[in-house]
Amino acid sequence: MRLSPWSLNGARFIGYILNSFLCSCIFFLTLHIIDYTPIAINSLRLNYRRRLECTCYRHRLPRLDLNLISNLPENQSFLCSDYATRRGPHQRIISISLYGPKENKRFQYNQSLSFLNELINDVNTIYPDNFILRIHHDDTISLSDVICPIECRNHNVDFCSMNSKLFIPPKIWRFIPAGDPLVDANILLNMIEEKFMVSHHLPRVVVR
Repeated sequence: MRLSPWSLNGARFIGYILNSFLCSCIFFLTLHIIDYTPIAINSLRLNYRRRLECTCYRHRLPRLDLNLISNLPENQSFLCSDYATRRGPHQRIISISLYGPKENKRFQYNQSLSFLNELINDVNTIYPDNFILRIHHDDTISLSDVICPIECRNHNVDFCSMNSKLFIPPKIWRFIPAGDPLVDANILLNMIEEKFMVSHHLPRVVVR
């Protein structure tokens, strides 16, 4: 049975309302998990290019005018990392969630890492240089074996640990940049589907 144009428009309108509501919820949730107190400039580690667990150093970022982040929350890096905060304002993000078997019964470690590396290669090829891939992950992902080498090889990839934010459902993690005051645009990808989506240039959801 063919649906009437009114039914199709009504379905699109309802979908738009639901998406807007979800984005609003994520935005206010993000505001809730950070305290809005003036940032202490010294709270950003001077050695932001190297994680404490890593032996390699990341690409050096352009010097940041600290006045641009002077009004950010004390724990702005809580949203991702010191390195992500040091990137400064007007970031354009591609955001995914990557989590283990507790939440994803189909999770296979090696296969997921293979997909992730393919995605990074595709992002480097398809997207402009000013897009950054943020990977929101749990403790399934190894720092020394996975995060350190990938971040040091790819200056446009940031891993964001969610271990202190496990009260947020993993499928929602990728929405967090929508509430980040340093982010201008956020493209959402699903870790199960993103390889197909990027390879075939399918439409993505853009928040903000």
